[in-house]
Amino acid sequence: MNKSRRVGFTSALLVNKYVIAISFALSLIAWWLGADALAVLLLTLSALGLMSLLWGMYSLKDLDVMVQTESCVLSVGRSVRAEYIIENNKLLPLVWLEICQEVPVNSCLTPDGSMSLREFSAEEAEYSGLAKAYMRRFAFLMGHREIAWDCEWTGTARGVYRPGKMIVRSGDGFGLTQSVSEKDCFKGKTFVVWPRIVPVNAELLLKNIWSGHTGKSGYTEDISVLRDEREYRHGDSWKRIDWRMAARSDELYTKQFEMIRPQMLLLIVETAGLSDPEEALSIAASLLWELSAKGISVGLALPATQEKDSVLLRPDDPGVSLEDCLFELADHKVSVHSAGIFNIRGILSAAEEAGQIWILGESRNEILNGKLAQSLRSVSPGLICASEEGAGLSFDRIRRKTA
Repeated sequence: MNKSRRVGFTSALLVNKYVIAISFALSLIAWWLGADALAVLLLTLSALGLMSLLWGMYSLKDLDVMVQTESCVLSVGRSVRAEYIIENNKLLPLVWLEICQEVPVNSCLTPDGSMSLREFSAEEAEYSGLAKAYMRRFAFLMGHREIAWDCEWTGTARGVYRPGKMIVRSGDGFGLTQSVSEKDCFKGKTFVVWPRIVPVNAELLLKNIWSGHTGKSGYTEDISVLRDEREYRHGDSWKRIDWRMAARSDELYTKQFEMIRPQMLLLIVETAGLSDPEEALSIAASLLWELSAKGISVGLALPATQEKDSVLLRPDDPGVSLEDCLFELADHKVSVHSAGIFNIRGILSAAEEAGQIWILGESRNEILNGKLAQSLRSVSPGLICASEEGAGLSFDRIRRKTA
């Protein structure tokens, strides 16, 4: 949707419609009084004002601005290319053109040198709705021509950027009139900058576990390691029956294999008390990335904030993906001064299917003394701590050393 602005925001007095009308009327009076030179001057001024006004009014008519991107998702430190296309679909040329794109929230994305940052004056900000924006200027866009260029946007901080209005400004060739319009260039696109993905050793979270119960939800089995057999129970798969034993004893026994790793894992991020929230969220995102790459269904729980309710993405929900988890980490507004409120009932329900539950926080003592860990004592969650002191798994241990 294009929304037109009024013409004449910075227009000169000469193109005011009342000045044009008065100049034309005075030219007629001067001609009637025989002051031909004055009449010609006044008529020229009124004609120039009228031409400038009409040129400015129609300068942005049939002007299309489009933005095409190769992707709308990236992580901190990565870049994405966007192609900007401006089409002048009319005969009237544009002597100058300026486009302004609002600055992403929290400056999570930064453009390359093809666009410059501009801060608007109070009057301009009130008119355009932008206090500052990334801008680019052009000169001489002829009729039925287009301009296209590539801009590389780099993720500088995690966040979610929902581009709004693109402000386009142009005017007449005399520099007397300016016209402003809003263009919907992004068509509802949302850019997501995930936390920085770093090398981590996710295997530390995948401890070998022998549950003693064949087919326990949440774990995959190593069928090469037979741990035990038990009497057949209704509902057991026929593929697990020990047919050799059945042939010798006429009794059915079910094989039990070693459980080697969880099929599903739920990561709970406690942001309260974190000394470096961005590092913690980076570790969380990197672990989810690596675990998903190993074929494990991942889930995520985040505390409630002032902006939104608590987040619970269950790993056993087929509608939950890794991208959903990373989006929530990117969009999370950290509150480090107060303990977060979690969906405890939902987490306990998810824990029955998840296989493994891990809490990521600042230190072992802070996590265990918190309301979250006390509410989850029945499921014995693992701990991932930023601090080394007393931690089972610390950030330093999880980070994969690179050459």
